[in-house]
Amino acid sequence: MPGVPSSRGCDACRKVKKKCDQLKPTCSRCARLKITCVGSGQQRFMFKNQSIKVSQPQDAGTLQQTTVTCQRKLSNPLGNPAQVLNTTTGSLAASFVATLQVTDVRYGVSYYGSFFRDIPQRLGNSVVLDSAVKAISSAYPFLITGSVPRDALVHYGQSLRALRNCLNNPSEARAAHTLCAVYLITVCQSWLGKSDDSITGHSEAISFLLKAAALHEWKGTFEMEMVITLCAPIILESIVNPRIKMDSQFWEIISSYRRRLNPRGYEQSQSSAQMHHIAMIPEFVQNPDAHLSEIARIYLILKNDSLTLKPVLDECAKFVLVSFSSPDVARHCKVQSAYTIVCTLAVLLNSLLRVFDPLNTNLTEETAHFCNEIIIQTELASCYRPVGSSYSPLCLIVAWATTDDIFQLAKIESLIAVYQSDFAEVPWMSQAICLGLILNSHRVRTASGKLLNSPEDSKNGEEALVGAESCCIL
Repeated sequence: MPGVPSSRGCDACRKVKKKCDQLKPTCSRCARLKITCVGSGQQRFMFKNQSIKVSQPQDAGTLQQTTVTCQRKLSNPLGNPAQVLNTTTGSLAASFVATLQVTDVRYGVSYYGSFFRDIPQRLGNSVVLDSAVKAISSAYPFLITGSVPRDALVHYGQSLRALRNCLNNPSEARAAHTLCAVYLITVCQSWLGKSDDSITGHSEAISFLLKAAALHEWKGTFEMEMVITLCAPIILESIVNPRIKMDSQFWEIISSYRRRLNPRGYEQSQSSAQMHHIAMIPEFVQNPDAHLSEIARIYLILKNDSLTLKPVLDECAKFVLVSFSSPDVARHCKVQSAYTIVCTLAVLLNSLLRVFDPLNTNLTEETAHFCNEIIIQTELASCYRPVGSSYSPLCLIVAWATTDDIFQLAKIESLIAVYQSDFAEVPWMSQAICLGLILNSHRVRTASGKLLNSPEDSKNGEEALVGAESCCIL
């Protein structure tokens, strides 16, 4: 029977001409292990696979390659080893990564820039960047709960102090991590709504740092994506703040960044979304007289873009809202923001054209159309508040400043009030009034037959448009 020593096997063992003290252990071992003895001290195991394959250990070269690969994954791009997660830097990185992992379009901080994903691996090398990340991470729960966390204001104040100290060092002020920290502080400030800071003033600091930075030496994806993202607040603020002026060389560098990041997409894109088109809009608003033909040209491009985007938006809107984290909802949110912003830029240029042609009925009808589209889309986008629709108040500001329809004005003001509840201290209506005054000053000036050509007129206009507050950082 299996597992019992065979007597025949034992007899065969005894017939072998060897000493008894060598035979007995063999046979007794066979009996103890319940293995059939086949004689001559050989043991046969009762398994189908009698050969056992033992995995060979990695040789030195393989182990070295594996170690290098792991180190590359865990190291930061500056060449310094990544911090262990039980350190302060590791805990800070883990906290920020947790916010990045939120896919809900209402609270996803990646909305503020795709370069956010590369920030954690740059921590531990800059005090000012670490302080800014700590501030934004501690303030993030406010987006969900609506109440400011206990330590958020403390960390925000610490980040401002660290930034001021950093700006005293010329080499640090020119660094990419300093520019990133300013942007993070701007985002954090918009959440917390600190009334002692000028929300538009931080963009002035960003423009100052961009002028001082050696942009032609920045060739990394992180730096290029960050600079392109920062162009948006610069352009928006420069509409009402003439102190922000970026020269043509800067926009040429930005265009080169876009070509390097997406060469095929850049060559194919001929729309108004090209940066050099959008970058001209602040100059158009401040001095429309000198750019009338260019305003008309870009306005036509914007109208065509809106006609192209509208069917795409309607198609995205057909999907049933199942989850705010679904890819379909994220796509709808993205297309909706693009369409609304295009309509906003279009109606702004439309209002500049109407300054010089107030009796043009086509322009008047198109103003009503674009303002109506802005109202519809910002109202629909309110379900993505606060982050997924954070572009909406700026669009409503422009619509309010450009329309004369009392019903549209009432609806816009009610929507601004809804969005105002997200960030209570942001002066949306004040900015709308400021833009309205700019456009009205152009109407009054052209009605009196006066052109904005003399340097004295430009100087007086700047003094009238720029408020008393400046950036609290500079």
